[in-house]
Amino acid sequence: MTVLLRQIRHELVAISRTPITLVLCLGLPVGFFVLLSALVGNEVLDEAQGLRLVQFFAPGSATFGIAMATFSFLAIAFAEARSTGVLKRQAGSPVPGWVLVGGRLGASLVLGLVSTVLILGSGVAFYGLVIPSRSIAAVLVTLVVSSLAFSALGLALAMLLPNVQTTVAVTNGVVVPLSFISDVFMVGGAMPGWLAGFGWLFPLKHIASLLRDALNPYLTGSGFQLDHLAVIVAWGVVGAVASVVLVRRQREGAAARQSSTRAHATAGDAVPRRTGAPAWLALVLSEVRHTQTSLWRDWSAVFFAIAFPVVLVAVIPSVNGGGDQLLANGQPLGTFYAATMAVYGAAVTAYGNMPQTLAEDRERGVLKRVRATPLPESALIVGRIVGALVIVLITALMVVAVAAALYRPALPRGLAAAVVTLVVATVCFAVLGIAVTTFVRSAQAVIGVTLGTLLPLAFISDIFVVGATLPSALDLLSWIFPLRHASSALTQAVAPDLVGSGLAWGHLGALLAWTAVGAVVVALRFRWEAVDSSRHTARATRVEPVAAR
Repeated sequence: MTVLLRQIRHELVAISRTPITLVLCLGLPVGFFVLLSALVGNEVLDEAQGLRLVQFFAPGSATFGIAMATFSFLAIAFAEARSTGVLKRQAGSPVPGWVLVGGRLGASLVLGLVSTVLILGSGVAFYGLVIPSRSIAAVLVTLVVSSLAFSALGLALAMLLPNVQTTVAVTNGVVVPLSFISDVFMVGGAMPGWLAGFGWLFPLKHIASLLRDALNPYLTGSGFQLDHLAVIVAWGVVGAVASVVLVRRQREGAAARQSSTRAHATAGDAVPRRTGAPAWLALVLSEVRHTQTSLWRDWSAVFFAIAFPVVLVAVIPSVNGGGDQLLANGQPLGTFYAATMAVYGAAVTAYGNMPQTLAEDRERGVLKRVRATPLPESALIVGRIVGALVIVLITALMVVAVAAALYRPALPRGLAAAVVTLVVATVCFAVLGIAVTTFVRSAQAVIGVTLGTLLPLAFISDIFVVGATLPSALDLLSWIFPLRHASSALTQAVAPDLVGSGLAWGHLGALLAWTAVGAVVVALRFRWEAVDSSRHTARATRVEPVAAR
């Protein structure tokens, strides 16, 4: 037991040193809960009991936190440990296998409990959430059972998938869409019956229902519901059995590979080809091709940049009554979300994925080696931005195609203005993303900063939620940053009551201003290699005695 506790502590220390894990597993669910509280307004439903709306959407936020902290975290962490050789080295240590697996399960369980405590605790402290004493035991049992079930499923999924990128894409591709149809992000949405029934097949909706009933002050009893718990346990058993089977198959496959021999062909010396100095435009196009190749080899980037907006444009209008519902200005809901998802895809690609790739190249020394080539800094940056723009346009075409197939909206008159707006927004996001890399040293920290700022802003910038009444301070904050200007400019360009060219010059001016600020930062701070302050400090320490002589 002591060895197991030490392994759990080791895993928790490793988590604390990974910013992206903390952002996705703790910061993201808590941020969603805080933003939902601000968006919904936390209205009083029952003045006699002081019951607020938070009582009914806090369980969904807690459910999302459990899923992210156990299912997603364990799957991604296990896949990363396998790809970096950590599991192989651990297998050669005296530590038993059950301790290694138990350490990861225990760490994910602790992470899930911490996420839930943060969400429910902030609800109690700031939003008037009431936890009935009758159901405290039911809440704790639900948390433990759900965490173990999700951990088993995450472990099985990590063993089934080949690499980290695919694991990131699949885990988030499962959790986020299911959250929209499992009463996690919204309660009582007007979704089709078949979609609601589909949600009951998976454990996420059962967990949300259990927690919601346990925190419902109008209900009586202990809060235990054996039917929901049975479904969750059944999914956990499936995950555990699948994990055992996959472990045995991987061991058999590894033994077979060790017994086989491979013939290695030796390549002859390559003869360098003499060419003239390449033109600047040719270098930019080469960098664009490199950006495209890097993206399509990274399944997580493909999911977040392309598949995720496409899935959301199909799911979000469906759970809000359908894409043919009309907004106040007569704009169909499907058209509105097609525009906002195009903006979101642009932000993910240009502000998130592309800067992360740039930081990874810098971290691995690729940029340092590239610096010795004829590639100038301007061609590198412009090539990365243009490469991101190509991906954004592909995403926008797919989003529009899905929206047109599902909702059949009328063709808007401002398509040219929409394309111009999307290009300006993409360039703005890309320049700001590169500017972030000049302040943050590691690639993991870059994605932590970009996702940690993008996702909260998306909820207050009319990306995921339309027509919400924000507090004045939060509304003002959303207009400071470029994301809301981009979404407003694009939705205005495809609005049915379009007047003039469709170009929202005020919003475009804000985007250009942010682009100029980011360009100045990049021009002043961009470096081909990461600056290691500890190395410089050590070097100065070594030189000081020599100077003293």
